[in-house]
Amino acid sequence: MLRILGMIIGSTLCAIAINGFLVPHHLLSGGVSGIAILLNASFGVKIGLVVLIVNIPLFLMSYKKLDKDFTVYSFFNMFIFSMMLLLTADISKNVGVDDIILSAVFGGIINGVGMGITFKSKCSQGGTDIVATYVKKKWNANLGTTLMISNVFIVSLGSLVFGAEKAMYTLISMYVAYQVVDRIQIMLDKKKSIMIISDKSEEISNQIMAKIGRGVTFLQGEGGYSKTSQKVIYTIISSKELPRIIEIVDSVDECAFMSVNEATEVKGRGFKESYI
Repeated sequence: MLRILGMIIGSTLCAIAINGFLVPHHLLSGGVSGIAILLNASFGVKIGLVVLIVNIPLFLMSYKKLDKDFTVYSFFNMFIFSMMLLLTADISKNVGVDDIILSAVFGGIINGVGMGITFKSKCSQGGTDIVATYVKKKWNANLGTTLMISNVFIVSLGSLVFGAEKAMYTLISMYVAYQVVDRIQIMLDKKKSIMIISDKSEEISNQIMAKIGRGVTFLQGEGGYSKTSQKVIYTIISSKELPRIIEIVDSVDECAFMSVNEATEVKGRGFKESYI
């Protein structure tokens, strides 16, 4: 249910950003949405309809190359996104932002938040999102960076239709959007890598495994001054588990040394595999 809710919220925000901020100033969104905006400006074709039609062959590719669950939910989300684009087609009358720079920046922010929520719901809106997801899966590239590169061609087409100045504003909007996407990817999936040095490493590790359910690894360490050998505890936890780790360490050994670092991506037992 939360996954469906994330899809609806993400698609709604993206639709508002496109119809409320970008389209009125002839700015482009990324991927198929950008192509749809071009066709809408040139021929008056409905944006939501173009998104629906162009995505079908891309989803056929996704079904063969990517996770089936991801593809099915993305296909469903593409319908939600198309519907939201149709429902918010006239929302610019209510938004009423005349400044093109404000529209580029805030349209980019809202679009980025929407895409970020969509990706964290383990699906996409189709189009170049599918290409970017495949690239991330194969080469572990940042989604925002991959999407930005893939949309250079679309911006180039936009410059022919709307002019070079609008294309430059579009690049600003896209840059903001994809920076937001990368931040949300990290923010909503924060993990911590922990290293603990203590004379009571066995007791601490036993409590971590028993009370938190996280596996631990012992690394062999040696004191630089004392030259004594020690077991160094290494483990990965979620951000919300950090206070419990600190509580365990303090209760067992107040003199223990603990280092906490961000782990941007974690795969393996105990952590859900991410396709995006």
